[in-house]
Amino acid sequence: MIEELNLVNRDLILNSIRILTLISEFESKKSFCMSLNRIMLYDFFMKFPRTMIPAKEKNEEKKDFNEFYSYFHWQPDREEYNLYLSYLISKDLIERTILKNDFCFHINEKGKEVLGKFKSSYSNELTILAKYIKHNISKLSDSKVEGMIMESLEGIHNE
Repeated sequence: MIEELNLVNRDLILNSIRILTLISEFESKKSFCMSLNRIMLYDFFMKFPRTMIPAKEKNEEKKDFNEFYSYFHWQPDREEYNLYLSYLISKDLIERTILKNDFCFHINEKGKEVLGKFKSSYSNELTILAKYIKHNISKLSDSKVEGMIMESLEGIHNE
């Protein structure tokens, strides 16, 4: 029981850190609404960078076996993402506002402080991925981003 609880807590924390890193990168885009839907779309790139981001962008060619076969379906679990966002709000790391009739999530000062304390290759990789998403993916419409994910999934099913 305790071991299972530790796995759940570890996954909650790791997923929340990944999402916090993603949200933090959009801090400077004040008029940009980081909605639940966008978080789910962009997090797909954060979770599966070797599959979703072209190798030339990452300066690496190798495929990650675990990532390659970890797709089981597209359409993330909204309840799960709400859990991560609620966790981040409860820890006072992000805030939720309403912009154009949609909930938007923004990092706050405490969230920036917490992220600033992370010093690892994993946190560095997450930051690089979030920057890539901000500069390349966020310029696209949500339907275009979802189309990219679907194309990628079709390519995997055909391999």
